[in-house]
Amino acid sequence: MSSKNDVLIIEDSPAIGMLLKNYLEKLGYTQIHICSNGASGIMTFKDLISNKKDPIVLLDYMLPDTDARSVLTQMFEVKPDIRVLLATATEEDDEGVKDLIRLGAYQYLQKPIRFEHIKSAFETIEEEDNFFKKESSQIDMMSKQIEDLESKIRYRVDMVLQSTSNFSLSFLQNLFNDSNEYISTYLKELEENGKITRLSDKKEIACNQCDSTSITQIFYCPSCKSSKFRSGKLIEHYECGNISEDNTYVNDLCPSCKKLIKALGVDYRVMKNHYICNDCSNFFPQLSTDYVCLKCQNKFSLDECRWKNSPFYKTTSM
Repeated sequence: MSSKNDVLIIEDSPAIGMLLKNYLEKLGYTQIHICSNGASGIMTFKDLISNKKDPIVLLDYMLPDTDARSVLTQMFEVKPDIRVLLATATEEDDEGVKDLIRLGAYQYLQKPIRFEHIKSAFETIEEEDNFFKKESSQIDMMSKQIEDLESKIRYRVDMVLQSTSNFSLSFLQNLFNDSNEYISTYLKELEENGKITRLSDKKEIACNQCDSTSITQIFYCPSCKSSKFRSGKLIEHYECGNISEDNTYVNDLCPSCKKLIKALGVDYRVMKNHYICNDCSNFFPQLSTDYVCLKCQNKFSLDECRWKNSPFYKTTSM
């Protein structure tokens, strides 16, 4: 049996952190690291990666010092294919949560977290690791049992399609980049047998070096380019012009002129959904973004990317 991954828990509640740790130990995970904020979480993550570890990350959506998007961005800059389980009490259809899932969060866990959901998520990761990465000896054994390359590709494609409802041809090509001809042929066969349905082509961002569509986004401060930021709500006091986070207005007193703010729209306004840079303290309504190729690690902007049309499919009876 292969050894289990390290687990990094980034959670500001000590009680929840210990609860998760105790349960994961029952699942056989022994190397568990708990951090109470984003800064220590990133530091621990970088140490694990530098020591050739491949941690599974349990990330709390709300952190005291930074934004979950910032944590994801900093992790992807170090290891673009890291698996991050996002834990939050916010509903899955919340735009902020959906943005993080689109950004590359591996899975969403609703708080309060149910143990069976944790078990299911970690079992899925173990199965993927065993098939694609960790159990190389097992894959070699499968390869010997399955004589020809085409049959092996069919087997591996079936394994992937059983766990996804929608996929593009380029997605499979990124997984099996030496077998594109076999994949296309097999997809036609699956379509003829009614196991998958062809939809409209999907336009995807592709790497401008290797043409891969296995891409993730990273976000950073437009001013100083730091990827250390947090989301927040700002208050602008009209009389003195001060703009700062709402938590600086203690007892409704402006932190700059010390006067009481009374009427919304008369004395002050609230600026929601802004980002505050932890390094330069500037604030802004939108983040700057680049893309990172998970295949060749190339970093590029949206203006520099290639666009690639790929056949898109829906699984029906795999």
